[in-house]
Amino acid sequence: MTRQTILITGCSSGFGRCTALDLARRGWHVFATVRKEADSASLLEEAEQQRCRNNITPFLCDITQREQVEKLRDDIKEILQAEQQSASRGETPRLDALLNNAGTAYGGPIEIMPLEDVRAQFEINVFAHVGVTQLFLPLLKAARGKIIFVSSVSGRISVPVTGVYSASKYALEGLCDALRLELAPFGVRVSIIEPASSPTSIWKTSLQRSFEHLGAAKDSSPYARLLKMAEKSATQSSQTGFPVQKFSDTVVRILDSSHPWARYSVPFSAALLILLRRFLHDLVWDCLIRLAMRW
Repeated sequence: MTRQTILITGCSSGFGRCTALDLARRGWHVFATVRKEADSASLLEEAEQQRCRNNITPFLCDITQREQVEKLRDDIKEILQAEQQSASRGETPRLDALLNNAGTAYGGPIEIMPLEDVRAQFEINVFAHVGVTQLFLPLLKAARGKIIFVSSVSGRISVPVTGVYSASKYALEGLCDALRLELAPFGVRVSIIEPASSPTSIWKTSLQRSFEHLGAAKDSSPYARLLKMAEKSATQSSQTGFPVQKFSDTVVRILDSSHPWARYSVPFSAALLILLRRFLHDLVWDCLIRLAMRW
C-alpha cells in the first residue's frame, strides 16, 4: 500500500518539526525542508529515536529562492514516481498534502522598521508560499489533496510592534480565501491554521533587532518603553503558550477530514480573542490595547 505523502516547509524547529515527526510516526512519507545540514541531521536522529526514520526525507531548501524550490519539486516528483505505481503508467505522481509552515517575524514600530526588513517579511511569509504552492499544485491536483497555510492570530488582529508581521499574515489570509475558491473545482481543499503564541516564540531576536535600530536613542526614545513591554509580553508567551503538539493535532484533524474547515484557531482561546476583536468597536479595542501595553 502506497504511503500518504506530505511536504512540510520549515521543519528545522517548532511547529514544522513536531508535525513532521508526528505524521512520520503515523505512517506518512514526510518531505521536510530545513535550513541547514545540522537541522537535517538532528531531525533524522530524532526520527531514528522515534522509529520513523524511513518515513522522513529532509531537503535543504530556502523557499525564497525559486531555483531551489524548483529543484525540490523535481526531486520529490522523482521519488513519488518511484513509489507510486500510477506514475509508471504515465500519470502525474500524487502529493497528498502541503503544509506551508515556514516563516519568520520582524517586529518593531513601523516608523523605525527598515524597508528591507518589511520586504523580507513579505518575501518569506507571503511570496515564498505562493511560489511553493504554484510549483506543487499539479501534484496536489492529481491527488485531490489538501493545502494548509500557517497564518497567526496576528493575521486577524494587529497590535503595536507586530504591524509588519500582521500585514504579511493578513495578506496570506486573503490569498488563502481566493485560493480555496479557485481550487474547489479541482477537489483541492485549502485551510488556514491561526495559532496564538507558543513555546516556539520567534519574537525575541526580532525585538532585539528593533532595539538596535533605535541606536543611541534607545534609552530616551518613547518607543523603547513600547518595545520593552512587547519583549516582556513575548517572553511570557514563550513560557506559557500552548504546547506545540496541539498544532500537530490540528494538522492531523485537517488531513483526516473529508471536508475540513477554512480556518482553525489554536488553541480555543485564540478563537475567542478573534471573536472579541470582531465585535468590539475600534475605539474600545484601541483603548484596551493601549491600556494593556501602557502606551
